[in-house]
Amino acid sequence: MKQIVVMSGKGGTGKTTITAALGQLAGKRAVMADCDVDAANLHLLLRPAKSVKERFVGGMLPMIDTRGCTECGYCETACAFSAIVLRNGQYEIDSLACEGCGVCSHVCPGNYITMMPRVTGHFLISRSRFDQIMVHAALGIGQENSGKLVTKVKTEALSEANRENIPCLLVDGPPGIGCPAIAAVSGATEVLLVTEATRAGLHDLRRLMKLLAHFSLPASCVINKADLDEHVRTEIHAVCEEQGIAVIAEIPWTDVFPESLRQGKTLIEMSDARVSDELTRIWTHINSKGECV
Repeated sequence: MKQIVVMSGKGGTGKTTITAALGQLAGKRAVMADCDVDAANLHLLLRPAKSVKERFVGGMLPMIDTRGCTECGYCETACAFSAIVLRNGQYEIDSLACEGCGVCSHVCPGNYITMMPRVTGHFLISRSRFDQIMVHAALGIGQENSGKLVTKVKTEALSEANRENIPCLLVDGPPGIGCPAIAAVSGATEVLLVTEATRAGLHDLRRLMKLLAHFSLPASCVINKADLDEHVRTEIHAVCEEQGIAVIAEIPWTDVFPESLRQGKTLIEMSDARVSDELTRIWTHINSKGECV
């Protein structure tokens, strides 16, 4: 199965907006997966109808048996995250501060602290307004383990694609190079790098290229806002050439991007010829290495 993962080294490059447009071009030939679980917003453009919602357990949370607790204070002293607090004569767990390390349960002399599975988010299997399967998720406020949730989203999306015999998985990946990004690019057929012609864009593109080189993943590059800085645009081309990465499209700066978000439409629906031509070029490139049909 073909797995196209759209990534960016930083936020704000237009990654999700481009992914949504490619999703419209793909139609039922692709399953959509929003792996940017920390700030999922692909649904704002694809507007899926929720069909299945399931809890995701991504860690552990201590529970104190207040009936047996003697308030000895060992757990409070041992907690490196100040997540155990004494209120009204009883110890309580601050779930936002707790990292689920389990030290408190080990030091409790009476075994009154038990580690319990912790629901850190939800994942959903839906149908987009283009009648395609979409798997997406939401990480709980202040929760960790987003890399695990990214893996869950991809696993469910691949399962749906195999079940329906759909040849392509199109993934909106998280920005950056951390655990969620690594989980998103795992198994990718090709990574589509979306950058912008700014110094910050170039800097973070270099970091992402190092990550992909480490895992020997093939990539191509799209320069958004390509006319913001001609010198940076030229440097991006040079860096891509050094890494053997083709620049397959250059999208000029346009207010169509924020306007599409405001209206809840894809870039294709905005009918900007310059942008549409570049998006078609991207989709042609994707299909040139094996049809998503």
